[in-house]
Amino acid sequence: MSSHSQITQSENGIELEKLIDKNDTLSLIKHHRKFDSDFSTDWKLNKTEKRVMIDHYKFGYNFEWTKKETDTTYFRTYTFNLNGDFYYAGEERKIKNRLISRGDVNIENNKLKFIRQVYRKRGFSKFTVDCYEFEFYDNGKLVSIYRAEHLNHLYMLTDKKNKNKVQLISGVDYLSIKK
Repeated sequence: MSSHSQITQSENGIELEKLIDKNDTLSLIKHHRKFDSDFSTDWKLNKTEKRVMIDHYKFGYNFEWTKKETDTTYFRTYTFNLNGDFYYAGEERKIKNRLISRGDVNIENNKLKFIRQVYRKRGFSKFTVDCYEFEFYDNGKLVSIYRAEHLNHLYMLTDKKNKNKVQLISGVDYLSIKK
C-alpha cells in the first residue's frame, strides 16, 4: 500500500471532518452510534484530533469524551480511520486527577460488549498492575463485573483451567464461568 492511500479519505471521512470543524457534538454522537449503538448523550466532548496517526502509518480521528460519576471521572477515546469507520476505543478512570485504571472498550456488532480495565496498585509511583476487571454489558446496561489478578485477555478469563482465578464481583455470571 502506498503512503498516499494511507491518507486519502472517503466521502464519509470528509463529512466527519466537517462535523469536527463545525463542532457539531450532536451529529458526532449520531456518528458514534453508527458503530456503538449504546453510546449515550451523557458523555461530554472534551477534545478532538484530526488526521493524527492512529496506527503504524495510518491516520484518522480521535474523540475524547468525559463523564463524571460521584468522585470518578471517565475519559473515553474513540478512534476512527480517515473513512470515518470505527477503529478503536479505550477508557481511563481518574479520581481527583489520579489515574486508577485504564483499558480497552470492546464493541461487537455495533454494541458495547465489555470494557477491560487494568487497575493500578496503590503505593507505587509507577503504574504497576494490581488486577484486571472485565465489565460486561447487555443492551448498554452493566450486567456483570469479573476480576482476575493476572488474566488480561477474555480467552484467559473463560478458560476452564482459570476458573478459580476469576471472581465475580457483581451482577450475574454472564459468561457462565462459575458453573
